[in-house]
Parts: sequence; C-alpha cells; structure tokens
Amino acid sequence: MLTGTAAATALVLAACGGDASPTAGSEDEDPAAFYEGKTLTMVVPYNPGGGFDSYLRLLVPYLEEQLPDTTIRVENQPGGGGLIGANAVYQAEPDGLTIGLINYPGAVFAEVTGTDGVTFKSTDWTQYGRLGALPPLVYTAPDSQYTTFEDILDASDTVTFGLGGVGSDAYYVAVALSNVFDFPHEIIGGYPGSNEADAALLAGEVDASVNSGGAGVLLVEGSGAHGVVAVSNEPLEQLPDVPVIGEFGDEAQQEQLAPLASVYDLERMVVGPPGVPEDRADFLAEAIFAAASESGYAEEMEAASYPVNPLNRADTMELASTVNESIESLAELLAD
Repeated sequence: MLTGTAAATALVLAACGGDASPTAGSEDEDPAAFYEGKTLTMVVPYNPGGGFDSYLRLLVPYLEEQLPDTTIRVENQPGGGGLIGANAVYQAEPDGLTIGLINYPGAVFAEVTGTDGVTFKSTDWTQYGRLGALPPLVYTAPDSQYTTFEDILDASDTVTFGLGGVGSDAYYVAVALSNVFDFPHEIIGGYPGSNEADAALLAGEVDASVNSGGAGVLLVEGSGAHGVVAVSNEPLEQLPDVPVIGEFGDEAQQEQLAPLASVYDLERMVVGPPGVPEDRADFLAEAIFAAASESGYAEEMEAASYPVNPLNRADTMELASTVNESIESLAELLAD
C-alpha cells in the first residue's frame, strides 16, 4: 500500500471533502481514490524482451504492491526507433492512466535534429521519474597514445572515433565533444554496431569509441581499454576514477555540455502526456519510485544485467530543467 507524502495528502483532501470523481481533474480530488478500480497502461516503445521492456515488466509486481486496487498492464508499441510509442504516450488522454518508459536522450535528440515522425515536445512531458541511467563512456584502446581525455584535447594528430552507426547516442556524443573542444578529429560511423566498432578499436583501426556506461564499462574492465571521460554529472559507479565531462574546458564550454550530461543522466525516464493533474502525477510518481526502490526489484534487474538507480520526480524535473533551458542550443551542439 502506498505510504508517504502522496498518501497523506490524499487523506487530507478526502477529509476536506475533496471531489473523488473518476473524471475530475482538479487539485481537490483524492488521487488515491482516483486510481482505485482503474487500469494503468505502461507503454514500452520497443519490442518485448529488451532492456526497456524488462524495466517495466519486472516493476509490475512491486508497483502492484503500491497500487493494490489498480490493474497494471504493459503494452509494447515498437517502431521508428522508439518514436511510435513515445508519440502514443504524448498524445494519450492526460488523465494519469497512460505512462511510458522512453529513451529520453533519443527523444530529445530526435526532436532537436528534426527527425521525421516526432510529434512530441520534450519540454512538455509530464515527468514521473527515472528508473535507470547508463551515461555514455568515451574510451581508448589499451595501447593507445591517448590514455586520458586531456591527451585527446591536446592532440596534434587527427583523433579517429569509431562508432556503431550515424545518429546513435554514441555518434551524438562524439559530435558534441568535437563541436565544443577544438581538437583534430574524424568520426567514422559506418560500423554495423558497437561490437564491430569496439573490435576496430582493439585492432588499432580507430583511436577512440563511445558506448553506454554498461557496455563501455565491460569493455574497459575486460580489455584494459582506457576509460577517459563519462558524459554525466556524476562519476560512474563501476569506474569512479574516470572524470566526468564537467571537469573539462572553460566556463563557457562547461555550460554548453551541462545539458548533454543531464540528458544522459535521465536516460530511462517515465513520462506521461502533458497536462496530467499535478496531484495525480505526484501520487503516481511516488508509487513508482517506491516500487523501483525495492531491493527485490534491484536484484531482479541486476540478474538481468540492467542497472537500477531510480530518481524521484522532483530531482528528475530539476535535471530536466537544465535540458529544457538549453533545448535550442542542443541543436547547434549536435549539428554535424
């Protein structure tokens, strides 16, 4: 059963005679009563069986403990690199009964780069919180001359980045870093995937690569590659000695990169359509955070090789505000 601020607020509202009508959208209704007997749909914008799918399906029994009188169902809406499902969530009725787990960086980048098919505005989501984040890691080969990020920034020769595809998160990291810092570079995005890009790195075909913190950490730990910088506001838990991007550059460059770090720190974000009543959003966000904070959920996700580091609604919205304030400048930062 849900406890804490949201539940206490609900009791106070009920005691004051608040409207508990199922269709009411006012701040006077009891959000706990609203969810009784309802069905909450959680949209996964990808195929069943993947990481995003696991995050929500494994969460269901823990969320049911928080919302015992609510039916919870997971619905996969794959397609368009996650855009079809994201669009569906954005266009849903703003009643608090449809939420989705989106790739927040991918959604933001798709919008600011003018990708076809985007119907959402990243500044307008109702944000519920973060379930997990795997910020990107930039790394170099074990025998590379570039063993630190300073080495890359001071390079006189062209630094080649080998990446698994143009338009990927890794690609945009390389583009952003090369746009902010003035060092000679070449981005080779023609590898079929990250595994092939990593093989090219280890074979000496390229100087550096970029991947999510999970995959990048595994490569660094398993091969002796050098983790040189994490695109995050906080050090990676598995590689705490690798510096974060905010430690480099002058004040203007750090300001440019701040929204990039923040967008990746919110990677797997739970969102809803714009306009969900705040009391319902707060109530549901607290239930999601409580469920995601259960040790059993973390253990199941760890067994599935996916990290869980939930962030509550207030902290999620604070980080997102950094992105929202710079949403237009992100387009320039990511321009190839």
